[in-house]
Amino acid sequence: MTTTSVARARRSGVLLWILALVGGIVVAGVHLAVTYVVLDRFEPLLLAADAGILLLVLAPAAWYISSVTDERQRHAAQIVLLDVVAEPHNIGDAARGALAALVRHEIAQAGVIALADEQSDAQRILAAIGYPEGWAKTAPLVRYNNGPEPNARRDRGEVHPWVAPLGTALGKRPWVARIPITSNGDLIGLLLLVSKKAGVVRDPVVLSTIAAQVGAALDHGALYEASYQRERDLEGQDQRRREFMGALSHEIRTPLMSIQAFADLLRIDNESMDSGADELVASLTFSVERLNRLVTDLIDLGRSGGQEFEVRLGEVDAVEALRNAEALMRPALMLREQTVIGDVPEAPLYVVADPHRLEQVILAILSNANRHAPPASDIVLRAVRTPEGRVRLEIRDYGDGIAREDRERIFEAYYRVRGPGGESVPGSGLGLAVARRLIEAQGGRVWVDAPEDGPGARFCIELRAAPDRT
Repeated sequence: MTTTSVARARRSGVLLWILALVGGIVVAGVHLAVTYVVLDRFEPLLLAADAGILLLVLAPAAWYISSVTDERQRHAAQIVLLDVVAEPHNIGDAARGALAALVRHEIAQAGVIALADEQSDAQRILAAIGYPEGWAKTAPLVRYNNGPEPNARRDRGEVHPWVAPLGTALGKRPWVARIPITSNGDLIGLLLLVSKKAGVVRDPVVLSTIAAQVGAALDHGALYEASYQRERDLEGQDQRRREFMGALSHEIRTPLMSIQAFADLLRIDNESMDSGADELVASLTFSVERLNRLVTDLIDLGRSGGQEFEVRLGEVDAVEALRNAEALMRPALMLREQTVIGDVPEAPLYVVADPHRLEQVILAILSNANRHAPPASDIVLRAVRTPEGRVRLEIRDYGDGIAREDRERIFEAYYRVRGPGGESVPGSGLGLAVARRLIEAQGGRVWVDAPEDGPGARFCIELRAAPDRT
């Protein structure tokens, strides 16, 4: 349907009426002409009979044409605002778009959309069309006191303060429709339409449909503005988060530099240390280097505002990654007298992964096992190749285990399981969430289940195996 569908329906009705009238006159004229040729004179009674028959035929034809025309106009008027409702706009643009569509379709020649003021119930104008420029800014507030139903009647310009500015451009007594706009049953505003001719403006069904569509367009506009504002708020929060992360990351570097210097001094004088102490100092140095890499990641993430860490995929020996992570965790494991049992092959198991990110994931899970497994217990590390051509790493502890309903939720940010006494276990709730994001970014997956042979929890990391080098 074109943008002038209402006017086209009206004009097609007029055209049908003219064609019916002309057709009837032509038929009657031909009949009279034939009669004149045959009888060589006009018969007044025959002329009266033709006129009566013509009236009898044209009356129902006119009624039918009028009904069809009205129905076509009603249908066209009821869909003119669908595009406005469907497209996202703010409230002001939605109001202006609705009025422009109503004028463009010749439903009205001027219109006003006003919202109800929450304090006084007076109507403040949101948009106006067909009025002198700048009128809406100085227009008076009015109250809608004509009941809940839309109504239209002929009005004199001076009766309503929103009709008077139109002068006599729409005639001395234009048709004025006052339509309440509601949302969820509450009156939120008023739509006033002014038309030179009655047309569909006096059809209460059309007015109700227009009111509902204008209300829906304004509701969509309010949602659009709320969504836009929320997006701006989130951008502001994200900006503050990046600034905080950047500041925090730089602050962390200062004590790390002191720890690094202390570890370097210890290694200089390593002749007096036994092998165990030398191993701890080496672990300390390696841990400081890793923390420096993590701080750099924080700075990069804060600067870019990205939601994901960058991964650089390559061939990585998963067995070596397990051993490196265990070496980093050795001081913490020694403090709790926990023993790591390695069930890994001697030969490398190459996977497609980022070595730094894979190590970070294994450390997060191994650290989780260190915190939740009892002191002086075992932690088992396994690495196997699956029949599907993937490599699975397993970290199993002998703690209290994880309830079935928590096995997915522990990978949600900030979620922490409850201990036996109902208290939250220590931790930020971020380690496992970051671990899942990192492993999925490398094309793998991570999950937890319950071992078949006893208590505890078994975390599994599965990655694509690298192509054979043979």
